[in-house]
Amino acid sequence: MMVKEYDIAVFGATGLTGKHIVEHVFQQMAHLPRNFSWAVAGRNPEALTEIVETFAKQYPDAIRPAIIEANVVKRPTLDALAKATKVIINAVGPFRFLGEYVVRACVEQGCDYVDVTGEPEFVERMQRTYHDQAKKNKVTLVHCCGFDSIPADMGVLFVKRLFTDRGWTPSQIEMALRVHVGPAGMRAGYATYESAVHGFGSSHVLQEIRKVSGLPRLPRIGPKLAIHKYYHKDTLGYLVPFKFADPAVVRLSQQLMLSGASVVPAAIDKPMPPTVQFAAYLALPSFFVLILYYIYGFVFSFLATSPWGRNLLLNHPESFSYGVFSKEHPTPEQLAQTSFELTLRARGYDSPVAQGGLNTALTAVVRGPEPGYVATPRIVFQSALTLLRGKQDGTVPTGGVLTPAAAFWDTDLIERLRSVDIHFDTE
Repeated sequence: MMVKEYDIAVFGATGLTGKHIVEHVFQQMAHLPRNFSWAVAGRNPEALTEIVETFAKQYPDAIRPAIIEANVVKRPTLDALAKATKVIINAVGPFRFLGEYVVRACVEQGCDYVDVTGEPEFVERMQRTYHDQAKKNKVTLVHCCGFDSIPADMGVLFVKRLFTDRGWTPSQIEMALRVHVGPAGMRAGYATYESAVHGFGSSHVLQEIRKVSGLPRLPRIGPKLAIHKYYHKDTLGYLVPFKFADPAVVRLSQQLMLSGASVVPAAIDKPMPPTVQFAAYLALPSFFVLILYYIYGFVFSFLATSPWGRNLLLNHPESFSYGVFSKEHPTPEQLAQTSFELTLRARGYDSPVAQGGLNTALTAVVRGPEPGYVATPRIVFQSALTLLRGKQDGTVPTGGVLTPAAAFWDTDLIERLRSVDIHFDTE
């Protein structure tokens, strides 16, 4: 076996998300083993040194990370990073352009991997391309380990457990995401906006990838779940279809479980979580916001289909997002005042056998701080620690390209997330 020098390396540590991840690792040092070893990596060693020195002054008792120069366009540097590391946290995007370099290095050099992507096309392309080789090399790669899409994917898993622990059978789960914003307003990151622009512009590619997929079709349990294609009024607000990664990730997780890709050595005799129908919505607080959503959404979708339109969107993020997305970083006040609440409403049967009409229901809620730069660093670092330990005790699959629920269904990740203020509760 190769001797690995570092337990975890944060790649892309000089980016905004990467910096927040590095700070969170410093903050968590008191909860880590004394022999924990880690590194920060990126293309600019001077900038990495400055970041480490800044946080080392704030957290003087923390273990300092090693500083490693690594660049996605310099293959030997990525290979060296992967060869020396047990788990890489990848925060370098857009992933559709830069992510595969890191995935390839990890698969070939025997390094496990988590990332913060929310790009379904990238995820499903990596799964089709590298899954078999990763299994052969016993490398486990888990995509979407930030706000996209741990709260949704692990939240669905949490609800499934609530049903099966009672001897019930789940059939349908509807998710609604609400983002709470304070007086300072909300500012989301440019990298997320950039990924959305390219994602909308190449949605047909994802459909082509799925046409040649060898993954199984999902069976339907119970009556067909009604999907609202536009909006409907609800106690949570005005619900509109969720256009981001969560539905694709939940779908892929269930396909991977059905295909046998999620076999866990320590739980070989445990039944896999059941399959459910799933729909996701974004909850808007008022009719005025609903109108703005459709106006800006129409313009955004139209422009994203052409190269000139994408350039226009990328050059003027604030103008085409009502100021939500910007090249300016969010302020500390905005981060402190923003939070998320993800409601999961489930229906099913109060018996192990699905027969007759749906006759039982429950609601679960996942809550946490600001999604992009507060919650995501906490989530991805806890995912990396879970993967690190899971490969040792056999609670995660020994290899493959996976999604969160497919990788972590038999782990304590939900409990770990509760310890960093990401809460999974019933209502």
